[in-house]
Amino acid sequence: MRALIFAGSMTFAAAFTALATPAALSAQTPPDGAELVRLMHDRYVAKWYTTLTFTQATQRRTAADTMVHETWYEAMKLPGRLRIDVGTPDGDPIILFARDSIFVRRGGKNLPARSGRNPLLLLGFDIYTQPIERSVSALREEGFDLSKMHEGTWQGRRVFVVGAAAGDTTSKQFWIDADRLVFVRMIGPVAQGRPGLEDVRFDRYQPAGEGWLATLVTDTRAGKLVQSEDYSDIRVNVPVADSRLDPAKLDRP
Repeated sequence: MRALIFAGSMTFAAAFTALATPAALSAQTPPDGAELVRLMHDRYVAKWYTTLTFTQATQRRTAADTMVHETWYEAMKLPGRLRIDVGTPDGDPIILFARDSIFVRRGGKNLPARSGRNPLLLLGFDIYTQPIERSVSALREEGFDLSKMHEGTWQGRRVFVVGAAAGDTTSKQFWIDADRLVFVRMIGPVAQGRPGLEDVRFDRYQPAGEGWLATLVTDTRAGKLVQSEDYSDIRVNVPVADSRLDPAKLDRP
């Protein structure tokens, strides 16, 4: 059974009731993506959880085109920090997103850090917990044209599509549920010079504290599933030591 644990005395029913208030009614269409980011931030500012831990049942496609099953242990401290331990807590490898960079410890050694951010961390979580201007700047740096936006429908729900005009299904774009103001889909080229599109979906949303969490994530590239993530043992607003999210301390348990 999937576990969803709320910090403090808030019950599941109370959380759901809070999320179903008039404030969560469908938003009016904003003029552009930057204004949509403001709406998302303002809906949940000071309410969204700031820490999150969960266990992830992962299926991923290897270079040999086979699917492997792994357990990943993940911890977030928002905004901007995500640690992934593969196999066991303090496992191998360890992947850390922090300071707009990616740090990896593999085979007992720290690999050279590389610049880059996780756009899913940004779209699904950081938007609610960091200054609006930082989110807008980061989205533009990630290649989204925030001046382009239209409305659509996804899984029977109204969505805002940012980064593409109506009818454009190939430009880099992200989709936001108009009622909950949460991220549900990202589409874009697989990689420069390579054919096909990547399609990432956040599904099976559940209340989490005073925010939301998609508990099923899938990543399809060029029409082929390359990774699926199923979350369990979910805990929000629990202590997460800064040392576990410090790139200089990946070699310590």
